[in-house]
Amino acid sequence: MVVFKFKLEDGDRRWLARAAGEVAEMLKKLEVNEIIRILDFYDASLLNPASLHAPLAREEEELIKRLVGENRVKNTILLKTKALIFAPSILAPSPRYLDYGTAIHRRFFIRGAWFSIIALNEAYLTSASELMLRYMIEHEIAQGELYKVLSEQRVRSPDREMKRLIYEKARLRAIQQSGIEEEELEKERQLILELCSKYPVIPVHFASAALFIYLDKNWATVKQFGVPSKDDVEEELAKTNFSDWADSSLELFRLFLKELRKALAMTGVEYGVAIV
Repeated sequence: MVVFKFKLEDGDRRWLARAAGEVAEMLKKLEVNEIIRILDFYDASLLNPASLHAPLAREEEELIKRLVGENRVKNTILLKTKALIFAPSILAPSPRYLDYGTAIHRRFFIRGAWFSIIALNEAYLTSASELMLRYMIEHEIAQGELYKVLSEQRVRSPDREMKRLIYEKARLRAIQQSGIEEEELEKERQLILELCSKYPVIPVHFASAALFIYLDKNWATVKQFGVPSKDDVEEELAKTNFSDWADSSLELFRLFLKELRKALAMTGVEYGVAIV
């Protein structure tokens, strides 16, 4: 399990500026009204992070359970979001590039219990084939299992190479479990790129913090999914101040939006429209 940082460092700010520049280049390809819509979405999400995520519709939840087996997600909260996520790349030669994703799998300790959550991009959920969807869920489950093993071994802060190895091992396990073939995997990759060009993309830190805040705001609904710590390792991890970490992640997103608006400062001028 990774270590949660509570204080922004210079490296975080440099990464924010690079990420904002890359996202701005994608946004500049859209119509101005679409750029405004996405910026409004960012502002609303920062104001109310819990609103970033919503429960799956009954038929969507039933589909997930049918694809991967109900028992494998029995104790997992399944949510959806209109945004996609990005993080420093573990796949490209340098972390200065971004990796984009359509799902996030996290586990938090709150109010005396552990909660496992998988949140899926809503557009991916409706656009992907069932085979793609199963592969993606299998990949998230496999990564969760592998990171759980690391936490049991008290590996708290895996480096970039270890994260890459975990990603690849989970990918191979997901391919085997789902039976997806290379042609369908390429279609899935193209779909993700297409969705990233049309929908909001947010830093993985903020998406994670929004999940934690969602748990707190929707306690009456989610408390049934909580489980106690099962060993000394989990007892120790439960001492993490997730609230402070969430506050730090919100600050990170706020700075990202500031850098994004700076990178977009000239967009819309040719249309006589001010968007920033």
